[in-house]
Amino acid sequence: WFTVLAPSAYIYLGSIWLRAPELQTLQAVAVALAAIQGGVTAALVAALTASLFLLGSALPGRAAAVNLAAVWAVGALLCVADRRLQHVVQWACGYFERAQDLVDETRDRKVALEQALADLAHANRQLALANERSATLRLIAEEAQRSKAEFVARVSHEFRTPLNMIIGLVGLMVENPEIYAEELPPELWRDLEIVHRNCEHLASMVNDVLDLSRVEAGRLTLHREPTDLRELVQDVIQVVQPLAQKKQLRLEAVLPDRLPAVYCDRTRIRQVLLNLVSNAARFTPSGGITVRVVYDGPRVLIDVADTGPGISPQDAERIFEPFWQASSSARRERDGSGLGLSISKQLVELHGGRIWVESEVGAGTVFHVELPTDGRSEPVRRPVQWIREDWPWREAAFKGARAAATEQLTKPRVIVWDTTASLSAEWTRYADVAEFVEARDLPQTLRLLGECPAHAVVLNAASVGDVIRHADALRRESRATPIVGGVLVPPVARAQEAGALGHLVKPVTPADIARALRACGRQVRRVLVVDDDPEVCRLLARMLHTSDRTIDVLAVNTGREALAQMARFQPDLVLLDIVLPDITGWEVLDEMHRDRRLKEVPVFMVSAQDPVDQPPASSYILATMGEGLTVGLWLNCALGLASLMLSPPGRHDRVPAAGPAASQAWADTAWPREQKQGPLP
Repeated sequence: WFTVLAPSAYIYLGSIWLRAPELQTLQAVAVALAAIQGGVTAALVAALTASLFLLGSALPGRAAAVNLAAVWAVGALLCVADRRLQHVVQWACGYFERAQDLVDETRDRKVALEQALADLAHANRQLALANERSATLRLIAEEAQRSKAEFVARVSHEFRTPLNMIIGLVGLMVENPEIYAEELPPELWRDLEIVHRNCEHLASMVNDVLDLSRVEAGRLTLHREPTDLRELVQDVIQVVQPLAQKKQLRLEAVLPDRLPAVYCDRTRIRQVLLNLVSNAARFTPSGGITVRVVYDGPRVLIDVADTGPGISPQDAERIFEPFWQASSSARRERDGSGLGLSISKQLVELHGGRIWVESEVGAGTVFHVELPTDGRSEPVRRPVQWIREDWPWREAAFKGARAAATEQLTKPRVIVWDTTASLSAEWTRYADVAEFVEARDLPQTLRLLGECPAHAVVLNAASVGDVIRHADALRRESRATPIVGGVLVPPVARAQEAGALGHLVKPVTPADIARALRACGRQVRRVLVVDDDPEVCRLLARMLHTSDRTIDVLAVNTGREALAQMARFQPDLVLLDIVLPDITGWEVLDEMHRDRRLKEVPVFMVSAQDPVDQPPASSYILATMGEGLTVGLWLNCALGLASLMLSPPGRHDRVPAAGPAASQAWADTAWPREQKQGPLP
């Protein structure tokens, strides 16, 4: 308070000491200083003090009144100004506190964001490491799958060769005992029947295991064609009819009057129906079996119903699992591998259908098979084209629009025009490095190209002439798309393509020999058997003599010996093994085709390895685009293809790794330097 009142006192004392009453006019300044220093209260105290000093001064009455008015006016103005100033200060302090809170919150969020970025970077690194590990594990799995396929192929050969001998010789003893000089004792004959039945069961199990391994490996190729389902069902019933008659079972088929052809693999659907109907006959002690076909628009439904013991709900849930057999004694007492229904389910699903079972214990069982009448489904472009698996490594791609646009197309889009309609399973093995869209004919290929450009059109046909013809028609209509063609004939048709009448897979049965003789279309008198195993030659000779005792059989063990014998006499039929010590059976067949005298000789290839197990291969490749290939582009294509063809065998048979390396490898192969100036279409 001294600092508040001192100015007024100094002014008053100064006016007395200097004898200058007019100095009292400065009391308004003292009030202002007091207001500034102490606020409203100090201003009021200073105004009262100044008033007392003015009243006690020697100023005239009018001058004292004016000074009093000035003092209180200044005090009032300063009080009003102080209140507004306090309001402004409070407002500023409030905003300052809020700003301070926002700064603290921003700082906290910045710390949290930095931590989140650090966590994201850590997760990114972990994901990249996980991708590396998954790629490594994938390569290991592919190697294991390849080893498994090789093992299955080797085992199939090793199993089928001795089984061929056992089943063939024992079958001759059981079914044709008259070819032997002595009559077999009844007990020995019954024992041989048991051996023959179990050998056939073992051969069936081997075939089931091979089918299951092919389906799991994605190597089972469907050979679709329009199939008369009525004829197929009647054929299955005719095969199972002897078993049904033996057990006095009723076996009938209920077929609609109007039943269109079903586009499917006739052999595989027959395998499914034969498995279902034969299972029903085996497990039904009395009553009957009914095969009912219902046509419903785009799909057809096949029901196989029996009056057997039925299946419990627990067993019905697992009945389609591999190696699973129902727990009921009625089913366990029958022999079986437990693979038939599992294979049937996968075969039906490969056709785009479904299979399920309805059963009640004691009331019989019904198996339902639903198939599309037209298995050629409309190709659909999937979003997988825009998904990249290596995104943790592509952070720099987002720095610019051009880089992002370049990185956008990571998987090439390829339109596959396969006139053989048999290689769909092969394309799926490479679906992670490219998006394959299937087309059935030229109009559909052009329509797909019009909807969305493609990196290339892959063309497959049954012959070189067909490839050239189709490629030329496509090149004229679509000048901006590369066309790559080949002759990837289904493996099962390789024998027919090479000029043979067919392919016999061991174990060869007398029925197979009889069908081969009928396929010749003429009387067969001389047969040449070519096999490196003398025991197989003896077995085939026995089977030929069983079919016709007048047949003259000559057996040789090498390919060149077979050509030498055919140069001396022309056989009516050749049973030719594929694997020979000197040259292969295919080379023997090529030599026969070069000789005009031997070109028309009927040939059946014989092998222990199923041709379905062999991957398809093309002997030719065609590449064209628009008006043709320039010299530089042609040379670049030639060098790229030469590099691929000279790589180690089997390197490109496995599934390529996805990611930037694979995409760049595709681009380097499919787009030579002259064509990679601009963005991809």
